[in-house]
Amino acid sequence: MSVRIVKTNPILIGLTGGIGSGKTTASNYFQSLGIPVIDSDLIVKRLWKENQEMVSKIEKTFGFSIQTDIDRKKLAKIIFSDPKQREILNHIVHPYVFLEVEKEKTFYTDRQLIVIDMPLLIEVGYHQKVDYVLVVYVSMDTQKSRLIQRDHLTEIEAEKRVQAQMSLEEKKTFADVVLNNETTICDLHDQIDSFLRGLKDEK
Repeated sequence: MSVRIVKTNPILIGLTGGIGSGKTTASNYFQSLGIPVIDSDLIVKRLWKENQEMVSKIEKTFGFSIQTDIDRKKLAKIIFSDPKQREILNHIVHPYVFLEVEKEKTFYTDRQLIVIDMPLLIEVGYHQKVDYVLVVYVSMDTQKSRLIQRDHLTEIEAEKRVQAQMSLEEKKTFADVVLNNETTICDLHDQIDSFLRGLKDEK
């Protein structure tokens, strides 16, 4: 593995993947090692609950109230069926997410490493703000089968969810490290350990 020498402190690790790839499993392992993880999905969930300004903008843009699970499912159906509508939603949400990420980073200025867990790390350009990009990779067939099992989706619904994101094959081209998650959790953990050892060797 080739590791770039970086000068920032703390080192920022961008962790990304695709839906059903197992990114959360990788994120949880970093946390178990005592490495702080800033989870953009948790930030988005918190913003939906607490940031009425953002929610109001989304409701005004899409033309209906978004307060219940049924409302959110309605919005999800729209954005997973229409790339333009998905882009509109992301354009509203992402600036709020970025602000929260920057706030959370200030909590960990004394740490050596910070993981930024962000599904759309590359799509929104945040990969340019981190020192290393880690992509959790599985095949498209694995993504779809995991989604069908995990979220009780039909094959067509799973296909739409996967196609709504940049393909993992394309994300791999941006990666400093590809974490192959086709086998076991232990193997995924070993790959992360190897990456972290590589960082220590560079110091």
